[in-house]
Amino acid sequence: MNGFRNLSLKQLKEFKPIITRNLAWFNRQSNKQSFGTKLKRRLRNLLIVSVIGFGSYYGYRNYKNYKWHKELNESNESTGTKPRIVVLGTGWGAVPFLKHIDSQKYEVVCVSPRNYFLMTPLLPSVSVGTVETRTVIEAIRTLIGPRIKYVEAHCVDIDPKLKIITCNTDEKGTVSRGDDIKTIVVQSKRESGASSRIIKDSARTRPQFDMKYDILIVAIGSSTNTFNIPGVEEHAHFLKEILDARRIRSAISDAFESAMTPTQTEEERKRLLHFIVVGGGPTGVEFAAETTRS
Repeated sequence: MNGFRNLSLKQLKEFKPIITRNLAWFNRQSNKQSFGTKLKRRLRNLLIVSVIGFGSYYGYRNYKNYKWHKELNESNESTGTKPRIVVLGTGWGAVPFLKHIDSQKYEVVCVSPRNYFLMTPLLPSVSVGTVETRTVIEAIRTLIGPRIKYVEAHCVDIDPKLKIITCNTDEKGTVSRGDDIKTIVVQSKRESGASSRIIKDSARTRPQFDMKYDILIVAIGSSTNTFNIPGVEEHAHFLKEILDARRIRSAISDAFESAMTPTQTEEERKRLLHFIVVGGGPTGVEFAAETTRS
């Protein structure tokens, strides 16, 4: 060690290549013997291969989409028109599609007798008065904006060969909304005052019209299945639309007010305040819970 202290700077520089070669040799030997280093190298190579593979896949997919959109734009420019997509319905299936469709490439028309989107999971809360009616509906034109045309009407016929739908509203199928009623009842001016007359809202009746389409999307939902049980249609309440919730709310309020009448017997009060919920799904369970809590 004393000999190294007496070495000059020039002599130390001569030893530097020898020391570097020895250190490199030791590093190579340690790399060959280290399992962690081998695993790290293999994982790095796997990551590189994965990145290249995924990049190639997404690049090829984007190229195909670009090629398809380019051909579509060229065909639209040659014909001067855009393909028309007609969507039937304004529910959970139709609204997300209408919000994400590219209206610059397609002419989109929405046809439905309901000019609002209904938040159906909140219907049990509306039926017992926990939530007000206006808080669970949203105007369809507010959701889809001016880029998509909306027509308030019923689709009564579809011709798949000619690609034409027929829409109208008659007296039996007038369009209905969630914030009002279909008819206006006015008390008669007769002496007895017991009868009433009904004024029909003529603005709810639309003339029949036909509409052509290139692509038709049917998203009208479904109706409640009664399983052909006698008396269900006449005596039971459904919970499918906003008007159903309002009818249930009115019936519950009438039952409680009638039960509070001083002349009611205890047996009649129990009958009036006895409610039966048919169905143990999300709607039935939520309605039962809301009724018990309220």
